[in-house]
Amino acid sequence: MIAREALQKKFKVFILLSSFILLIEVAGSIFTKSLALLSDAGHVLVDLLAMLLTYFSVRLSQKKATSKFSYGYYRGEIFSAIINGVALVLITLYIFYESYQRFLSPRAVKGPEMLLIAVIGLLANLYVVLKMHGYERENLNVRGAYLHVLSDTLTSIGVILAAILIIITGNNIFDPLISALIGAFILVSSVRLIKESIDIFMEATPKNIDLENLARDIQSVKGVRGIHDLHVWSLSSDLYALSAHVLVDKDDIDSINRIVSEINDLVKSKYNISHSVIQSECEICADDNYEQLH
Repeated sequence: MIAREALQKKFKVFILLSSFILLIEVAGSIFTKSLALLSDAGHVLVDLLAMLLTYFSVRLSQKKATSKFSYGYYRGEIFSAIINGVALVLITLYIFYESYQRFLSPRAVKGPEMLLIAVIGLLANLYVVLKMHGYERENLNVRGAYLHVLSDTLTSIGVILAAILIIITGNNIFDPLISALIGAFILVSSVRLIKESIDIFMEATPKNIDLENLARDIQSVKGVRGIHDLHVWSLSSDLYALSAHVLVDKDDIDSINRIVSEINDLVKSKYNISHSVIQSECEICADDNYEQLH
């Protein structure tokens, strides 16, 4: 699991870099009259807001559980991820709109200056992407911020490509064309992020956990005769919870504590489920309608 204290320190640096990129690109877009740079600057602004949101939601998730929020504040991270995804969709729609306007009426763009500013933005974004890479695999909220920066990195590459083509050909149409292509990529990533976040809010089974395989593994524990009412859900993108009823062999009724302990160890080591509630039932007490999973 990600050390949230370490994430906070890293995000402070990421926030400062994003602020620097934003100032450079806003000034550059005004000077060069480049839509691609302006789109990138707008995207960087969303990046900055996303990082701030991620930073504070990570801090929130560290607060201790209360009587009202007995699971703690982990879901704050998922709420933040949804906001990030929606913000990305909105900025993409803006890019599409501006690209359409520029297609209808291309504007003169200062290619060399645009190229220089885009290179500076690319280098800063690459640093953030490399430092953040790996963390996004375990935490959906961090993935939202990571997708912001990754898409902005690709935007910077697109701006560089547009600038080079404008310098070579003198045709300003490449400015809105590259912007539209980048917008399409951002839109796909945004929709995927929103979908994953909604799945967690709806308490869907994590996509990397197969309930049938999990049930078979639990039933392989010595003394377990069956399992029912098995549920697995996510408290946050990197914290899973489980509840289940297990039927214990009548000959192992005195070993219930050992059996439950083995199940807890199993689901934690193999499935990364750190919060589990196991209700044991003795075989002779089971209802006639009890159904075993095979």
